[in-house]
Amino acid sequence: MTTQNEVAVNGGGKQYGTKLTVLGEAAIAGNILEGTKLDVVEIAAGDGGGGWYEPSAEQTALVGEVWRGEIAAYTLNPLNPKMVDIKGVIPSSDGGFTIRELGVFDRAGTLIGVCNTPDMEKARPDSGAGGKLDVIMHLIVTDANALNIVVKPSLDTVSLEDVTGLLGGKQDKLEGWPGQVPVFNENGDLEAQDFSGSAVFAFTAEDWGPPASWVPEEPAEGEEPEAYDGSLGYEIAIPAEAHRRKNGDFGFHVFHQVDGKYITNTWAALGTGADYDGEAGTVILSSSDPYPGKILFVG
Repeated sequence: MTTQNEVAVNGGGKQYGTKLTVLGEAAIAGNILEGTKLDVVEIAAGDGGGGWYEPSAEQTALVGEVWRGEIAAYTLNPLNPKMVDIKGVIPSSDGGFTIRELGVFDRAGTLIGVCNTPDMEKARPDSGAGGKLDVIMHLIVTDANALNIVVKPSLDTVSLEDVTGLLGGKQDKLEGWPGQVPVFNENGDLEAQDFSGSAVFAFTAEDWGPPASWVPEEPAEGEEPEAYDGSLGYEIAIPAEAHRRKNGDFGFHVFHQVDGKYITNTWAALGTGADYDGEAGTVILSSSDPYPGKILFVG
């Protein structure tokens, strides 16, 4: 059973969710009593020690931390005012690991919240398939006003959602994204950022297929070909003329179609990877479960 400070999602028989740690809950409660705010300054990713595990409120560290960085952006979840969606961007220069857990830390290095995630591959930068990877953690707290989430954005990591948040949500369409969009830099100054190279690719659940690594067994005479069981996940190959990327160094944001609307920060979107195939010039979209949605290539 989940508590008020937990998020739980069932996927493929495994439970995925976020928990506020005991130390995190105590730190937030202390700041509420003192009328101050708790500085949340870092987000980290880990490999879970090599496999799936269920996070514990008693944790003081990730099981197998592989990356840590500053927070790129955050939003209050529109469906739950107590849920804060915290985003990190793993740069293209890092990689060669599988992400299975995320955590956020305060200025003292205390683990405030922890979550497990579906497997997310981050390719090595020299693999030809390396690229930036957005990770988002959903943190439920008693009072979101007790948190001071310190953001250190850089313009090369700004996504469509981040920009619309800065502009008060006025730019709400994926299509027709203008070439020059006003955004604020980290000094609070308004300036123009060129998004003329951005592209949007829409897909359906039926567009997902077996990965290139899957080789079906040759059927015996008179038998039907082997059906793919989904055990290796699913992929979509996006051609160069659709994504318009020149190499594997690109930003992207995935939108999951739910009840006819495209939304982000869902578990389906969070578990999606986008790798660049330098030889074929395609972007390979990967996920453990097929779903309809759109991917926005930024820059």
